Amino acid sequence: MAIVTAGEFPSGDFNLVVAGESQFEVILVRHGFIKENRPGRLWFGYYHPDHPKFGWQLVTGPLFDGRSDTSRAVRFEIMDESAVTFPPIEDLIANRLGQYEANRNDRTRLEQAQFLFRMAKSIDLDYLKKRVMEEGSDVALLGRARRNGKREDG
Repeated sequence: MAIVTAGEFPSGDFNLVVAGESQFEVILVRHGFIKENRPGRLWFGYYHPDHPKFGWQLVTGPLFDGRSDTSRAVRFEIMDESAVTFPPIEDLIANRLGQYEANRNDRTRLEQAQFLFRMAKSIDLDYLKKRVMEEGSDVALLGRARRNGKREDG
């Protein structure tokens, strides 16, 4: 979330999708990572004692439990055939709204969804509505609607 929002909403974890998850776990441990075991944290994933504020979670599998349209993902080439791929913005928004529905006492998830919605250069509103419904939330929580990728001001 921190990368996608240019630091507006810092995140305490990195979600990684990797080929060969069990081999990747061996590499993490070899480099000093510890299986998550701390109070107040979800006990899956890893952390490094030199950087305890951050968790590393392996979330390999179908993107958003297979509900994401992976053809919409955005891939950024970094160097030497390395790349980072981000999920579609609509999926990120829907995920945040779904997490807000699960715990309405924590408004940060709603604020993150609203921020992502405002900052997006374009939104496929039909796809967003479909994904929000699949996540068990309501697109009306986003505030003003968009048409053809542009924010309505009136």
